[in-house]
Amino acid sequence: MGEAIGESIVLALGLAVTSLPVVAIVLMLLEEGAGRRRLAFAVGWLVGTAAVLTVVIAASDSLGAGSDASPARWASIARIALGAGLLVLAVVDWRQRPRRGEAAELPGWMAALGGSTVTRSATLGLALASCNPKNVVLILGGGLAIAGAPGGLAVEVVGAVVFVLVATAPVTTLVLLYRFLGAGPRRALDAANAWMQANNAVVMAALLLVIGLLLVVNGIASL
Repeated sequence: MGEAIGESIVLALGLAVTSLPVVAIVLMLLEEGAGRRRLAFAVGWLVGTAAVLTVVIAASDSLGAGSDASPARWASIARIALGAGLLVLAVVDWRQRPRRGEAAELPGWMAALGGSTVTRSATLGLALASCNPKNVVLILGGGLAIAGAPGGLAVEVVGAVVFVLVATAPVTTLVLLYRFLGAGPRRALDAANAWMQANNAVVMAALLLVIGLLLVVNGIASL
């Protein structure tokens, strides 16, 4: 059980350091009068992550993802496939990294955050969690690991709650900190925003490489 839940937490950490939702929140933190939209985006991100994870765990359970003895063969093959997909995405991110002297190009949806409505901000957070390929692959891997852990429903519920809390921690923490600290750390936010935009592709490439290898190795070992 510990190994499976540990794997899911590693995947949740990968989701947590995904730069794009953090960049989006930082951009809204730097915008005056965006308090409700920040909260809406964070809630959308959390709900989207939890919804996809719940569907994956339920579907995996219905297909017999594992037992107290070992994970199902199809689940091991799925891990290998997900890991291979992350390795491909790592290569794509590395090739798309900005070269020295080039400005990082942000996705078009991020530009739409400025002056957006509360509903639109929540929708963007929900869509980023449930539609972005990198995020979905990480959640799929986490859901498979949780569903394959022995211990039944109680373990799955605890594993899912921990996964969601860890995966969404940076976004929710930033929103809460800003609420209590106000605009004091603006200079730090500016610096963090610039660093994340410049290094997002490199960080994600390294992260996806490590997690992809982990899934492939674990999948092969469990066959």
